[in-house]
Amino acid sequence: MRAAAQNPQSSRLVGIRVDRMLALGWGLAAAIGAVAGIMVAPIVYLDPSMMSGILLYAFAAALVGGIDSPGGAVLGGFLVGVLENLLGAYVIGTELKLSVALVIIIGVLVIKPTGLFGQAHVTRV
Repeated sequence: MRAAAQNPQSSRLVGIRVDRMLALGWGLAAAIGAVAGIMVAPIVYLDPSMMSGILLYAFAAALVGGIDSPGGAVLGGFLVGVLENLLGAYVIGTELKLSVALVIIIGVLVIKPTGLFGQAHVTRV
């Protein structure tokens, strides 16, 4: 499976069916994910939007640091976390802490769309 993922052409040359190996990998990942979901369902109430807040914070952090900069995303996550906690504790209250991430997203997109460490890629057509 690893050979098929890393070098499909060489795997085909030695007789490995790459399409089947990739399908098997996806199938195993789906099965393990389903079993994990079944095991956690009695402990945690599952609903379709349970990760929406975390995804919003992650997207805000990636935008602040720059989408194409991993180090910038880490720094952006630190900045978003600090701003969210400070503004949530002293300015807007804990009920509206999620709106801080939305304001940060809008602010970054208006002021500097590439983020702190992002680079604008210009291609000539």
